[in-house]
Amino acid sequence: MTVTPDWKGRLQVADYIARWSGSVGDAVPHRHFAAQAVIANEPIIVTDGAGRQSASRCLLIEPDAVHCLHPAHDVELWYIEPTVRFGPPNDLETRLRHAGPVHVVGDGSGRFWPTWLAREPRGALDRRIVAAAKTIDRALATGSVRLADAAQESGLSLGRFRHLFTAEVGMPFQRYVLWRRLLVAFEALHAGRNVTEAAHAAGFSDSAHLARTIKAMFGIRASDLYFTA
Repeated sequence: MTVTPDWKGRLQVADYIARWSGSVGDAVPHRHFAAQAVIANEPIIVTDGAGRQSASRCLLIEPDAVHCLHPAHDVELWYIEPTVRFGPPNDLETRLRHAGPVHVVGDGSGRFWPTWLAREPRGALDRRIVAAAKTIDRALATGSVRLADAAQESGLSLGRFRHLFTAEVGMPFQRYVLWRRLLVAFEALHAGRNVTEAAHAAGFSDSAHLARTIKAMFGIRASDLYFTA
């Protein structure tokens, strides 16, 4: 008898990209802010917002596109910040290149994926941005991360810092801060801290705030994640 998988997996977060590995369970049509690449060993079925079904071992889902993934085992879900100005890291580019035929799920305009895949990956950061990033990380647990404080650490004027930060990091300041909060929260969870402790360590107001952010960004319920210390 075939067992229908539940949503259950591990989510790893970096500065502007996250990777889910695990199973995909029965879902209702939904959308999320991040763009999504779905890679599976066997064709996985997706239903788009118009009710059309397609199957492929590689699906590229546009940001905010309504979709529903059908149950499947051993799936990789990659989530990408849609405002990022740099292209895919080499490991994801390689995975997509060898994944076989690609099916894009969206409204037909192809806004994100063709543009993003044609871009170069992010290079080394300017030392002033590196210094500012350390200030950001130190401030995360307080809940308030101020652009002015990061600019002061860099030694640049506020306007010059804002411009350089976006050019170097590839996304607006507040989007970067949100991804750093998620990264810190997931590091805490993987280290064995409970959800409330992880939320506070990253500057979220409480565990519900963290759960809402995960759902809005990735379309995943916090209860579907597992963590290993």
